[in-house]
Amino acid sequence: MLEPELLDRYLAGECTEQEAAVVRRYLMARPNVAGALSAYLQQLDGEGDRPAVPDASLSWDTMRRRALEQSSMSPAAPMRIAPPVSTAPPSRHLMAMLQPHRMSPWRRAGVAAAVVACIAALAAGGVYRATRRPVDAVAARTDETFVTANRERAELRLSDGTRVHLAPASRLRVAASFGDTRRDVYLEGEGYFEVVHDTQRPFSVFARNAVARDLGTAFSVRSYSDDAAVRVVVRSGVVALSQVGKLGAGDVGRIGVNGATSLTRGVRVDSLLGWLEGRLVFRDAPLSAVLLELRRWHDVDVQLADSALRTLPFTGVLTDASFRTSIGVVAATLGLRVQRDGDRVTLARVGGLTPPPRPPAAARPAR
Repeated sequence: MLEPELLDRYLAGECTEQEAAVVRRYLMARPNVAGALSAYLQQLDGEGDRPAVPDASLSWDTMRRRALEQSSMSPAAPMRIAPPVSTAPPSRHLMAMLQPHRMSPWRRAGVAAAVVACIAALAAGGVYRATRRPVDAVAARTDETFVTANRERAELRLSDGTRVHLAPASRLRVAASFGDTRRDVYLEGEGYFEVVHDTQRPFSVFARNAVARDLGTAFSVRSYSDDAAVRVVVRSGVVALSQVGKLGAGDVGRIGVNGATSLTRGVRVDSLLGWLEGRLVFRDAPLSAVLLELRRWHDVDVQLADSALRTLPFTGVLTDASFRTSIGVVAATLGLRVQRDGDRVTLARVGGLTPPPRPPAAARPAR
């Protein structure tokens, strides 16, 4: 059983990496609980009024008592703690949303109490019995799609044991035939894959005009619609990238939308994979690309008072912890002023502090 205090620290971003791994594994192994957590957080995001702080201990005791009482009831009148299940076959893959932002104490207490109560009910024998009409599981299979919005990250565990980390504003479609003779997934956005190697069933990531096929490895694929190229970064093992060839640890391969390819070897890939820990690393990146990343990670649109500022080169490290801090770092680095008008944020020049913009042809792609 997951301790309420551990869940509370996890949601607040205060637990150790080992503790966080325990919580993530627990949620990924229990999709009903992970779904309850995600739904509860979305409900809180949409509430205008602050709810009363629930008593976690009281909620635990109440749900445990109800679960024990329910176990002795007739199966004809089950206690439902989730919406009725459709006749579609259950998902073969598990998804858990990650919470990068610190919650206020009242919100943390409410989430912890609600999810722990849900865990207690699900753990009690006979508490939830969803009826389902018999279906042919294989014949009824359909592609499954997993999506993250702006500010959201997620971890997935596919049916073969492969782990996937999805960056904000990303979409991963898993083929209905996944695991039969092949393991095909289709990515829009950015994902990191820790693949369980299987020589008999190749694992392939399709992203626009690129195909990255695992040869026993951990690697990332980036393919946002506004990117000029699909990028594959290999942390360990070997990846076969279409039109490029084999990539080993420390290699970065790119396939442009125009078909142009490139391969860079011996790269220190930690900076390119910093997003897994909530770090966005930029090196000589145009300001327009930096602002696109901030929109994905913080869901805030930043306007430029002068369109010529788009090509200003930015080098630095930003995090997902605070938009105000990140935009402040960008403004201070480039000699800009942050103007706020309600929800509107604008970057403007500051006299002689703002460097002259570089010609568009010289601007380098972000990250």
